[in-house]
Amino acid sequence: MGLKSKTDQFWNQRPVVEPDNAKVNISDTVQRDMELQFVFENVSLHDRVVEIGCGNGYVSEKLRSRVAQLDAFDYAEKMIDRARDLWGERNNRFFHDSVLSPQKIRPPYDVALCVRVLINLRDLDEQRLAIKNMAGMLRQGGRLILIEGYRDGFDTINAFRQSIGMEPATPAQINFYSYLGELMPTIAEYFAIERTWHSGLFDFLTRIVYPQIAGAENATGPGEFHHKIEPIVRESSSRDLARFARLHGFALSKR
Repeated sequence: MGLKSKTDQFWNQRPVVEPDNAKVNISDTVQRDMELQFVFENVSLHDRVVEIGCGNGYVSEKLRSRVAQLDAFDYAEKMIDRARDLWGERNNRFFHDSVLSPQKIRPPYDVALCVRVLINLRDLDEQRLAIKNMAGMLRQGGRLILIEGYRDGFDTINAFRQSIGMEPATPAQINFYSYLGELMPTIAEYFAIERTWHSGLFDFLTRIVYPQIAGAENATGPGEFHHKIEPIVRESSSRDLARFARLHGFALSKR
């Protein structure tokens, strides 16, 4: 499947160095649970689903009880090994594959799920290819649930931080963030938008309000503040704060 990038190598080692199963795929479990709220709203018990970038299967384990059948794959072999060891296989299977050149999938699926996978690809061309390939996994009218990070939110957050004398926030060096507008033509070519979600309020509170109150040196990662604001974030989807969103989610219907 080709040589692994530094990002690929990082994720292949992640299940080895992170003992907490809930944090292997993402250390911010509050953000992950927000994402899952949107995911679960867009699947049903009759769906046959493919999960792209399943990691150690933490989400897969929660998803498989909500769908009819689940195929889950990741490009990191050690992630797949850990997923099989942790959760086993019932109405699901775990396998090693690549969204850029899928070989072991069994299309067509009713739903494809892709959460924070595109940012781990090398560039915009690979991201566009991944979207095309995911469209090919689905039946006509099938749904792609796509939750992804984009550069737009970081730019807005940093402009606001600098306006109040804060240092800019730096995206993770292992990730490639495109602008949403750069991917929308490819998305629109294959899909129609049914529903949307964004992390704007969460990002405004955790990337601007919290470091302003606690001090940037004390706001270097998820903590008690994230958990305290979770009920607030769950009950709000203010469009006014969408410009601060690092993450945008889409429920997309294949044309």
